[in-house]
Amino acid sequence: MKRVFLINRKAGSGISGRAIERLEEYFLARDGSFDALQSESREAAIRQTRGALASGAEQIVAVGGDGTANAALNGFFDDEKLINPQACLAVARAGSGSDYFRGLTNGVRRDWREIVLRPMVRSVDIGRLEPLAGAAIEPLYFLNMATLGFAADVVRRKSLMSVHWPRTLRYLLPTLSGLLRVNPARVRIRLDGRDVERESFCLIVAKGAYSGGGMKFGRRVTLDDGRFELTLFRPMPAWKMIVKTPKLYSGDLEAEPTVEKLGATVVEIDADPPFLVECDGDVIGAAPVRLRVLPKAVRVCFPLETQSGPKTETKASR
Repeated sequence: MKRVFLINRKAGSGISGRAIERLEEYFLARDGSFDALQSESREAAIRQTRGALASGAEQIVAVGGDGTANAALNGFFDDEKLINPQACLAVARAGSGSDYFRGLTNGVRRDWREIVLRPMVRSVDIGRLEPLAGAAIEPLYFLNMATLGFAADVVRRKSLMSVHWPRTLRYLLPTLSGLLRVNPARVRIRLDGRDVERESFCLIVAKGAYSGGGMKFGRRVTLDDGRFELTLFRPMPAWKMIVKTPKLYSGDLEAEPTVEKLGATVVEIDADPPFLVECDGDVIGAAPVRLRVLPKAVRVCFPLETQSGPKTETKASR
């Protein structure tokens, strides 16, 4: 298998030159090859992925966090078409959140390097986000989640924190501090043609299970069921939101009167005042937006033992 590593040295607390050397030593010893590209920006990562796939790469390994995986995913496409439909994406656990990787392994700790070398390759759904009504957002694909409002602002504030903060606190601290100054909006949502209007301060559109460094918003969704799971948060007192923070990690939100769960394949969202929007850990602009599921659109590497995802499995050859 022709494999290319896409390395984001800014991911997490930073990936050092020595860490890259250790990766090279590991894969040369196990597989005899280590073809690596270092990306300096999201745009460069997309461009490098496209170039690698056009040159015959069969596996792209995104070494970074959710943002790096998202950039690699967008590099799989050119003019809305897959460059190599048989190529697969492998995801490292090297970011501050790495929530998509957490979903691939069902929250069980795994060595991502072994998944790269001995993957179970499965076709999974992805999301496509598009601007509506002149919103200044470029269309893009996403693997895991799109969030709007409060959650997107948490991501924005987390990006301003020092990389020396522990991973768990880099999402939790902005969440807790942000709850003290929440700004609700009037949100208009169209779900597969059905209109819903609510007062809300946060909306999560999940294709994967986890977001925000382990918060579980995709409890009802799987990576190949062709649907989004939406979690809508209605206004509530700040003290009550803080008390309920543990439920964000357990995913036990169904019984909460101020939380609403919805499902759809196509979602259109607008808010007044406009909600900030982020996808897979990167803030990209403001609503209104349309999100739609692309069923089983991309091949992704899972651990051999996992029971998540599609039931049809193909063991990749080395």
